[in-house]
Amino acid sequence: MKGKTWIAWLLTLCLLAVSGAALADAQWAEENGLNKTETVEELYQAALAEGGVLNLYGCTGRDETVGKSFEEAYPGITVNFYDLGINEMLEKFSREYEAGIYTADVLQLKEQNGSIYMDYIQQGLLHNYHPEDIFDGVDPSYLSVTPFVIEIDWWNYNTEVYDKMPITSWWDLTKEEWKGKFIFLDPTGEPDLIVLFTAMIQYADQMAADYERVFGEPIVLADNEPTAAHAWINRVAKNGVIIESSNTNIVKNVGGAAGMVDPPIGYGVSSKLRERDLQGYLLGVDPGAFEDETPTTAISFMVAQIADKCEHPNAAKLFIRWICGEADHTGEGLEPFLTAGSYPVFPDAPEVDADQPALEDVPTFPLDLTYYYDNYYDVYDYWISVQP
Repeated sequence: MKGKTWIAWLLTLCLLAVSGAALADAQWAEENGLNKTETVEELYQAALAEGGVLNLYGCTGRDETVGKSFEEAYPGITVNFYDLGINEMLEKFSREYEAGIYTADVLQLKEQNGSIYMDYIQQGLLHNYHPEDIFDGVDPSYLSVTPFVIEIDWWNYNTEVYDKMPITSWWDLTKEEWKGKFIFLDPTGEPDLIVLFTAMIQYADQMAADYERVFGEPIVLADNEPTAAHAWINRVAKNGVIIESSNTNIVKNVGGAAGMVDPPIGYGVSSKLRERDLQGYLLGVDPGAFEDETPTTAISFMVAQIADKCEHPNAAKLFIRWICGEADHTGEGLEPFLTAGSYPVFPDAPEVDADQPALEDVPTFPLDLTYYYDNYYDVYDYWISVQP
């Protein structure tokens, strides 16, 4: 068999194997009722019949709280909670799945760069569960995953030092006056900033227009700046950006105490606004302050996905209903996630009881998980290449 024919034959076998696996995974989902809406009582009885167990892999301590309230609401079901970082969780799940060990029933994690959708849902390793009475009215563009809360990133400023957001454009951060006075979450450790950069590149024309508005002339690109968005990334990297390892550290350094002298502003996850209410941090946010409604963030989701071939699919379905707040979205399971800086995806869910911008007032880049996924590592490499 000649070389090219041999390669084509191998590729065909690989495609057939992937296609066969995908069909088997789809069949498993169909057989276990992931494509239909059942009553709570039906799921509860079925969950008891399959063993009364739920193995929950979660990325936040709030999942443990949800698990305990789930046990109280449904006596006879025991939740085994595994507190794992997202990367650790995916590595553990993938390793177990490859070995034919199907421990996890539900993975609660965050979708930011399209990897959950492309690498796990599209490959049949994780499944969506969208019962009609729960997800009716949710924006269809959100439903490539099983989301329940939206998180965004925004600028935090110290309210004791500034009476309003001190910048009105991304390009302000390239000016000498802001050198060394702004914080980013480490892009090599967490995906937040690389997703933002990727969205900027997708809409580089907006970045170019905003440059001209700020500086009064069209942008002139350097040889290593393919677009205005690349130019912004390059110039910000060289303007003394402070890199922090956690969102907790970002908000602490911005407004963690009274009397701070010349504190920086910090770009971090919106849910950390809760430290203002819990610990009295002097945090202000105003994501709508950028002029001309320039987008200030990309959207990410807290999601709950059912693991393929899990041993307790009915408990998993019942739990997803619970963490979504049940059909009226007022249930106890959603409450731990209704904190400052979080936004439920359900239009009829209770508003978060916090002083925060309405989501419709936050200028966001249009959601495009496939674009983020396809371009993420190229943007990551560019960030690394422009470090001073």
